[in-house]
Amino acid sequence: MDKKSGICNLNGGIWLSVAACFMLFLYAPLELLFTNQDEFWFDTYILVSVMLAVFAAACVFSILVFALLRRISVKIYQIGLTLYFIVFLCLYAQGNFLTAGLPPLDGETIDWSLYAAERVKSLFLWGGVTALVLVGRRLCRHRKELFEKAVRLICICMTLMLCVTLLMLAAANDGFAKKPNLCVTTKNMFQMSEDTNFVILVLDAVDAQVMESMLENTPAYQDIFTDFTFYDNVVGAYPYTKYCVPYILTGQWYENKTEFGEYEAAAYAASPFLAALEEKGYGMGLYEDAYEAELLLNDNGMGRFENVLSNERGVRDRWAFARWQMLMTGFKYAPFDLKRFSFVNPNAFNELKIIPDGEKLFTYSNREFYEGVLDEPITYTNGKCFRFIHIDGGHVPFIYNENVEEISESEGTYEDNLKACLTITREYLEKLRKSGVYDNSVIIIMADHGYAWEDIYARQNPILFVKGVGESHEFRVSDAPISFEDFQEAYQRLLDGADSSSIFDWKSGDARERRFLFHEYLKEDHMVEYMQTGQAHDETTMRETGRVYER
Repeated sequence: MDKKSGICNLNGGIWLSVAACFMLFLYAPLELLFTNQDEFWFDTYILVSVMLAVFAAACVFSILVFALLRRISVKIYQIGLTLYFIVFLCLYAQGNFLTAGLPPLDGETIDWSLYAAERVKSLFLWGGVTALVLVGRRLCRHRKELFEKAVRLICICMTLMLCVTLLMLAAANDGFAKKPNLCVTTKNMFQMSEDTNFVILVLDAVDAQVMESMLENTPAYQDIFTDFTFYDNVVGAYPYTKYCVPYILTGQWYENKTEFGEYEAAAYAASPFLAALEEKGYGMGLYEDAYEAELLLNDNGMGRFENVLSNERGVRDRWAFARWQMLMTGFKYAPFDLKRFSFVNPNAFNELKIIPDGEKLFTYSNREFYEGVLDEPITYTNGKCFRFIHIDGGHVPFIYNENVEEISESEGTYEDNLKACLTITREYLEKLRKSGVYDNSVIIIMADHGYAWEDIYARQNPILFVKGVGESHEFRVSDAPISFEDFQEAYQRLLDGADSSSIFDWKSGDARERRFLFHEYLKEDHMVEYMQTGQAHDETTMRETGRVYER
């Protein structure tokens, strides 16, 4: 065999294949997991068990392609090696240096025209790297083996560098810890007590001012909330769900002093509200989408929730899991003009979780909860029941109409999503009435945060509707200055039998400062403290205190 056509002369292609496949199919998914541990239910061992096979298959395929090119012609092989090397370097630079300006993957439709600057950066990157490699290739035209040696050396060094980076990220983010085998199911979601119930229905991202306008313009909507008091002057705690839900249930502020998981475990353990529920003998159900609730799924505290069950490790569909991983890698590493074809919502991974036989994984889809309201019967228990149910409410994307039917994003509006929320709420309350458990129930209909589509900062004014046990009266509105900070005391009063008008000490007309910690989406490591000195929705009276909380 001619040495020049042997496998020994594929060193450049072999190492380039290993480096590129390692970066795309192992390093990129692991780096994303390590730096976003809070967002994914799976751990390193589950991820590697799937992606290692993808890496191996892609690597073998790539090497075989190089072998075929070499067999055809040394010149063709050299051209292929050069082009592959250019793509490898560009992908690396794109995925590691041009990510700060990417749009968030929060489910909202991306207007790519808003990111023209990122497109220009990407074009300059690919053009510049291509020119540099071609110049280097030209300089080595009389010693072709020198270029291949350079490719081999660079690939080996970059692979070692990526390995070291992964180890450092794993050490900094507890990357080798096994996540618990628990999942949030729909078990007992429609089981209610013939004694006493305490229900909190959270409609995500429903703004109090928009809701109030809809209630005023359509008085029939007010009939949905007969017996309720609508507190329209409420200041929340944070602008996004991740920190709002733990605060709603625990009353403990997160100020970036520790890792979020440590805070959350301590906050739930110290929650006065959950402790009071347990002391009074309430069976508790936490129906929270796994994307937001995963950090709750620890072996120390989740046994208290009857719908959180042990599950088998692994994924239900390995190919779908690998495909979603590759799409997320593409969103970060692909050139700008190809990123739109790699769009994926991280929530997609939740559907791949293995769940116990006979159970259904809870998702916070408006449609799925609504179908449950219409189709699932209410069952009864003698014990008291607490139900915390969080659905997507008014959250993007706007894909629901008033009948809770899915529509095109291009046709939907925020108000359409809120009309769906009102329909869901009406049917859920009517279901409780018909089953005879409405009157013996504390019911809170609320949002975790507000929403203003024209201003990402205006999220401090969520809805809050409250009905106590046995409460009966016409719909009423209070503009008392309420804060999420008041909830723990209010819960206790509701548990003790108070009606909705007497759960807060603050009254209409009172002057008060209320705290709100703001952070931008995916930039929660930098929180800024505000005090609201006026009406909750009024941005002009939001005063920045000068205190920031960074991690």
